[in-house]
Amino acid sequence: MTIDTHRVPIRLARDAGSLMASGRSEANALSEQSESKGARERLIVALDFPTLADATEMVGELVSLVSWFKVGSELFTSCGPDAVAMVRAFGVRVFLDLKYHDIPTTVGRAVTSAVRLGVSMLNVHVAAGPDALREAAAAAAGTDTRVLGVTVLTSHETDGPRAVVEAARLARACGLHGVIASAREAIAIKEACGSEFLVVTPAIRPPSAPGFDQRRIVSAAEAIAAGSDYLVVGRPITSAPRPREAVEMLLDEIEAALRN
Repeated sequence: MTIDTHRVPIRLARDAGSLMASGRSEANALSEQSESKGARERLIVALDFPTLADATEMVGELVSLVSWFKVGSELFTSCGPDAVAMVRAFGVRVFLDLKYHDIPTTVGRAVTSAVRLGVSMLNVHVAAGPDALREAAAAAAGTDTRVLGVTVLTSHETDGPRAVVEAARLARACGLHGVIASAREAIAIKEACGSEFLVVTPAIRPPSAPGFDQRRIVSAAEAIAAGSDYLVVGRPITSAPRPREAVEMLLDEIEAALRN
């Protein structure tokens, strides 16, 4: 697929109304049990790029293989809501990874704005506190947008799963749909919060890939075996010489793990 990236923001702004109107139907699959999802529905590709043109090129290359893309701080700071609209224009889902951590009113209003953009998933720091978490949950109530709590960043080491599980319990008690956590804690989180409580796992690395600045890294197979519902993968795909091949290898690994 070829897109004129210089015209993307203008076209997307013109189509924004129809995109938002269709957002809820596109996100309905999130309410299904994770066991019914195949590899394509579990892999989230992180668009950690400085420009909309770079991100658009990557989505165009991979959209036939995956259903999810993550828009994080770098791309959103550079491009704003155009980044979300661009991904949605391809007919796939957006995980907005901005890790809201502010006073409760601000967090709630930010979630309201994100819901209006049509994102299917977003996150807020559990460390923002119970009031902020409840505001976030309330802002997304009645929509198909799933709100997840950030527990402990995977660039940090932990002394066992206790702190992560406590954060997950708080997130669940405040009405969130799940958490961002390493697969190392996924089993304990599921035991504490229930199998329907989502665990989204970043820091997924093939055995041959470097860890970069991540610490609590696991393979895709290990994450699936531990119970992670969604896997977020960035540089092992986007920095690969052939990103499509990297995705295909990950999908094969996930599918094999799902069969076991």
